[in-house]
Amino acid sequence: MKKTRSIPRELIEDKAHKIWQKRDLEGRDGTAESDWNEAKEYLEKHRGEVFLWKLGKVLNKSGKLIGRKVRVSLGFLWKLLTFPFLLLWRILTLPVWVFKTLHGLFADSDSRAFALDIVKTFISAFGLVATIFAGVGLFLNYQGAKEDRKLTQEQLGTAQERLITERFSKAVEQLGKNKDTTVRIGGIYALERIAKDSPKDHWTIMEVLTSYVRENSSLPPESKQIPQNEQEREQRQKELEKLPGVSIDVQAILTVIRRREDPDRDRDETIDLSFTNLKEANLDGADLSGANLDGANLSGADLFGADLSGADLDWADLSGADLFGADLNGSSLNGADLRGANLDGSNLNGSSLNGADLIRADLDGSSLSDAYLIEADLIRADLDGANLSEAYLSGANLSEANLSEAYLSEAYLSGANLRGANLSEADLFGAVLIRAYLSGADLFGADLETANLIEARNLTPTQIKSACNWSKAIYKEDESENLKYIKQLKQDKGSDPKEIPNC
Repeated sequence: MKKTRSIPRELIEDKAHKIWQKRDLEGRDGTAESDWNEAKEYLEKHRGEVFLWKLGKVLNKSGKLIGRKVRVSLGFLWKLLTFPFLLLWRILTLPVWVFKTLHGLFADSDSRAFALDIVKTFISAFGLVATIFAGVGLFLNYQGAKEDRKLTQEQLGTAQERLITERFSKAVEQLGKNKDTTVRIGGIYALERIAKDSPKDHWTIMEVLTSYVRENSSLPPESKQIPQNEQEREQRQKELEKLPGVSIDVQAILTVIRRREDPDRDRDETIDLSFTNLKEANLDGADLSGANLDGANLSGADLFGADLSGADLDWADLSGADLFGADLNGSSLNGADLRGANLDGSNLNGSSLNGADLIRADLDGSSLSDAYLIEADLIRADLDGANLSEAYLSGANLSEANLSEAYLSEAYLSGANLRGANLSEADLFGAVLIRAYLSGADLFGADLETANLIEARNLTPTQIKSACNWSKAIYKEDESENLKYIKQLKQDKGSDPKEIPNC
């Protein structure tokens, strides 16, 4: 029989079988080949039945496959759900099964006792394993809780950052755009609060505040020029004296700077208030170490106990300022105006006065006339050419200080320590030197006229002869009289000091 390509053989056989059944019932004669040909002809004429038969086969196979997959899946799911319970049941019944097994193996009492010990050991081991699993569970719970806390903290930090940014923007807007002083001050103190709450924003806020001061309290352009001579210096001083005191909003900013809790948050940056008008400002106890106050007007300012160590105060006006107990160690005061300033008990180690190093201080050309330097520490200070006329230096420690060509006329140096000081060509006309220590001081060319004549300002011969080059100092205006006085001192052996100075 020829195989057809269009009609499945299985379908032809099925149809031929039905034709044979029908022919057999009717009693008609025929052969298997005639039945096959008749079935084939029939199916060729009825192609719809062929299509339906093929479709039924496909659906039947698909149904069986899906059914098998579902049965497998349900079986697996059932095993998965029942597995923990079966495992728990096995674990709970395992000791009993072990005990029964061992009991059967060990019938006598000794064997049973041994078996019981084994069971106890097994139970203990099981307890240990359970404890380990419990510990692992707790650790995993802890790690999960830790991750949750970390996520919560990150979300909280993001929210706080957003809130701080909003507060910062609003405060800056209050400070910069509002003409109402009260609103501006509110913005200033709002920024102070943010600086305390957010350490990383501290210096940004300090920069905003100091920029505001430099913009709104800047010196006039002509006062920013560095004087080239004494006339220009006097003119600048007069201009600065005309300026008003510090404004309310600027003082509020200075208060924020003064009372900032942790200046270390400045991150080694510099507070910049250069060439600003801070006249009569309150900076009591402020930490301005390393600050840039170059050319600033601080006349009459309250700097009581302020930390100005390493600060740049070149050409700053500090006339009449209260610097009592202030730390000026290493500060630069070149050309600074310190007339009438109160420097009692201040630490000037490393600072500079009139080019003079007040323990390495630099105050070249600065004015200290009428300044209060009572008991100030000026050891090894470089005061070369400094103007200290009528300055109060009683009890001050000027040992080994360089006072060469310094103006000390009518200065109060009673009880001052001038051991080893360089007073060569210094102007000491009328200076008060009662009980001053001059041992080893260099008096070469020093003008001591009237300092040794007026009784209230008397220098004893022993004081004079304890110094170096005392015979080359000026004691009398007339040269011949001066030489005569020096000769008298040399002949007065009773006034020779007990310790000869090492010159």
